[in-house]
Amino acid sequence: MEAGAGLAGGMGGAEAPALPRLDIPLLRKDRRLWVWWHRGTSRRLVVVFCSVGDGPDDPPVLEFARSATAGGRDSAVFIADPQRSWLNAPRLIEEIVEVIEAARDEVGAEETVTLGYSMGGFAALVIGGFVPVRAALAFSPQMSIDPALVPDEGRWRRFRRRIGTIRVHAATDHMAPETAHFIVMGQSRMEKPQTRLLPQAANVALYFLPRTQHDTAPRIKRAGLLPAVLDHAFSRRGAALGALLAEHLNARSKGVAA
Repeated sequence: MEAGAGLAGGMGGAEAPALPRLDIPLLRKDRRLWVWWHRGTSRRLVVVFCSVGDGPDDPPVLEFARSATAGGRDSAVFIADPQRSWLNAPRLIEEIVEVIEAARDEVGAEETVTLGYSMGGFAALVIGGFVPVRAALAFSPQMSIDPALVPDEGRWRRFRRRIGTIRVHAATDHMAPETAHFIVMGQSRMEKPQTRLLPQAANVALYFLPRTQHDTAPRIKRAGLLPAVLDHAFSRRGAALGALLAEHLNARSKGVAA
């Protein structure tokens, strides 16, 4: 995928004019982690977790490149788990924390925010329990892949069966009280195994998109709202984010993270 292209291909929408290519080199590529890096000029570090992708053996795809970096302004580290373990691989969380801390120190970041879609959304919510995160934005996250908690979840079985010991049973177990969490879900039957686990807390804002299934991020991108959605969430403007999604996508909000 071209660096700077945003979400993965196949998400539809009119083709935008070509923009300058961002410098996002791949710094690490092994069976445990893929890590891309972009150095910006601001004091914000954005940590982007990649989604599960298409097949269990397909290579990870860099996502949200241009929107996450605000067109190149913000520094960003993009992290992919090629094992698709939902952070359950042994010592994977510890390795990710080391990557984030090194990136934070490299740019002298004054704030760290996280972002992800689907499996990436799960990681964006969880990692704040292990490293300080000011705001987390998750599109269609799994709240759990533990069969004991979501016995009726039939998706991602080809990935889930490869996981050995489940270390992270539920995202809510690790959602830090100091982090403002913004969760965007599709209002559909297929998401019910996950939506019933959504937390109700003062630091959690929930947004439900009607006529949307698991494709919240692609739909927001097609509507041309992705940069504004990220800006509101990262700046912890929950009410403004809810108003934006309500106006353009008839979204329903629940809770406003301050």
